[in-house]
Amino acid sequence: MRIQGFVAAILGLLISFSASAQQLSDDYRRLIDEAAHLNGGAHFDATLTLISNVAPGGNDAVLAAVADLAPERLVQARAALGVETPSPAPLLLAETASPEPESAQARADLPASGAVDTSWLSGWSGRVAAGLSFVSGNSDQQSYTLGLHLDREFGDGWSLTNRLSYGYAESSGVVSQDQFQAESRVERSLNDRWGLFLGGQYDRDVLSSFDWTAFLSGGVTWQAIARDDIDWSLRAGPGVRYLVPTVGPSETQALLDLGSDFQWDMTDTTQLNSETTLLVADSSRLQQVFSLTTHVTEAWAVELGWRYQYEFEPLPGFEESDSTVTASLVREF
Repeated sequence: MRIQGFVAAILGLLISFSASAQQLSDDYRRLIDEAAHLNGGAHFDATLTLISNVAPGGNDAVLAAVADLAPERLVQARAALGVETPSPAPLLLAETASPEPESAQARADLPASGAVDTSWLSGWSGRVAAGLSFVSGNSDQQSYTLGLHLDREFGDGWSLTNRLSYGYAESSGVVSQDQFQAESRVERSLNDRWGLFLGGQYDRDVLSSFDWTAFLSGGVTWQAIARDDIDWSLRAGPGVRYLVPTVGPSETQALLDLGSDFQWDMTDTTQLNSETTLLVADSSRLQQVFSLTTHVTEAWAVELGWRYQYEFEPLPGFEESDSTVTASLVREF
C-alpha cells in the first residue's frame, strides 16, 4: 500500500509539472484569443506559428491554450502547427475537457451548420464599402463609390492583398468622374523586418489624359514600425509601366516603385490608414490615399476617404492633379 501511495504521489507531481510547463503566459493567451475571434481569424495561423516558436512548451502549450480559449479552432490550429490530428475519440475527450464554456463570439465564428469551416474560404478577410449621394434642385448631381478589399495569409510568411475601387459622378447630366482601379500584391516575410513583394495595378480613368495605365513591380519591404497600435511598412523595387493615352501610341516605361503603408489604431473603434505610391519613370505618378474608419459595431463602420493622384507628365489640355473625397458605409468580414 505504501508503494502504491508513493507511485500515485509521483504520478500526481509529474502531471502537475507537465500542466504547468504547458501553461502559456497571460500575454500569449490574450494574443491567441484575439487572433481566433478578431477579423474572422485572419491572423490565427500566423499567430500560433509565432508563439509556438518562442513560448515555453511549444506546440503542446499552444494547443492547450486553443482548447481552452477557442476549442472550435482546434482542427485549424493542429493544421497550422503541422500536428497530426488524433483519432476522433481522444479529440472528443480533449475538447470536452475544456474548463470554460464556449463563448458567444466563438459560436458566432461557426458556420450555420455548427461544423468548423476548414476550407480555403475560411482564411479570407476583407471589407465592402459603398457610398451614394444625390443632389437635386438648382443643380442635379449624383455620385457612387464602391470598394472591395480581400486579404489572406497563407502561413510561412506569405500573404495576399487585393483592392478594387470604382467611382462615378454626374453633374447636371455631365459625367465628372468615371474611374476604376484594381490592385493586387503578394508579400513574403523573411524575418521581423524584411520581406519581398510582387504586385501591380490597373487604372482606367475616362476623364484623365490616359485611357488606361498599368504597372507591375517587385522588390523588398521593410517594417519601420510594428506595434500594437501602429503598423508602418515601406517598399521599393523596379518595375515596368504601360500607358495607353487618349491620343497617340501606347508606351512602355521602366520605373522605380516607392511605397508606404501606414495604419494607426487611434482608439478601440477608430483607425487611420495612409497608402502612398510613387512611380518614378519618364511619366511619373504619385498617388496618396487617406481613410479614417470609425466602427459602429464589430462588423459595420463609417469611413471618410481622400484620394489624390498627380501625373507629372499629362497630355496637353489635362490637369496634373485629381482629388476625390468620399464618405462610405463599410461592412467587414
